[in-house]
Amino acid sequence: MHLYEMLNNYKSDNNIYGSISIELQPGLSVSMVTAEHLNAIDVYKQFPSSNNYLCFNCQLQGELNVKVKDRQFITHKGDLTFGFANGETFHLQHSKDFCNIEVMIIPKLLDVLIKDMDFHFSCLSAKVDFFLQHLQIHQSINVLSCARQLFYLMQNTDCKVTNRLLLYAHVLKYLNWYFKSFDSLLTKEEFTQWEYEQFNHVRNYLVSDLTNPPTIEWLAKQVGINQSKLKKGFKQVFGKSIYAYFLTERMNKAKQLLMENSVTETAVMMGYSNISHFSSAFRKQFGVLPKEIRRQNSNFLNE
Repeated sequence: MHLYEMLNNYKSDNNIYGSISIELQPGLSVSMVTAEHLNAIDVYKQFPSSNNYLCFNCQLQGELNVKVKDRQFITHKGDLTFGFANGETFHLQHSKDFCNIEVMIIPKLLDVLIKDMDFHFSCLSAKVDFFLQHLQIHQSINVLSCARQLFYLMQNTDCKVTNRLLLYAHVLKYLNWYFKSFDSLLTKEEFTQWEYEQFNHVRNYLVSDLTNPPTIEWLAKQVGINQSKLKKGFKQVFGKSIYAYFLTERMNKAKQLLMENSVTETAVMMGYSNISHFSSAFRKQFGVLPKEIRRQNSNFLNE
């Protein structure tokens, strides 16, 4: 039986924006979200986010396209996405078999739970600003296994104390493996919390001006990390080299601009003086020329 087809017989405590959510204690809840709940298969739909909770997601199956603030990425089975959305609006579009487990926890409670763990985001009792991390961690088999257990537990959890205690225990187990998965990845280079924050600052520098790629030397000076460690650390944390990340964000922005602008206008707006260079970069990213995307947009608007 398909995962989301098993939801029909389930009754939950809450139903937030269509998702099935159970509050285990004040400041800690677990949610199960499927394609059936979001109903955003054919087009992007807007969904509000929390400005109180840190969210720890594990995708059980399917594909999800995410747009939020200046970011756009695609997640697949086994991917982990966590962060603090700070009330930002998410634009989501997904496959028919999408299913996701999310644990939501307030920063102060998380700090209490992980105070004895060597986790890079353990100092979260202070004010938290928007951040969102998505990593394709292939060794996250333990997290995926815990997420599956949570899914099946939520099929049979009601107000019975024993079931809720078991669910609570599995949520803690899920978080434990979640942190270990991220930590095992981040500590390969023995990054400090400060260094990890600097990598995020570099990402912010990159997306703040997509018309002009900064040099590695300039970025390294801005954040106070040597160029070699910056390049290795950034790729390890974000899964791409600094330039590849910049180019991906640049082309995603260009694709959006092509909805309302010509190829030439878009190229100029994205800082290209040579249209052929822009077209070549765009085709390398998406497999088609920008004029083809522009033509598809025009046809869609004329229908």
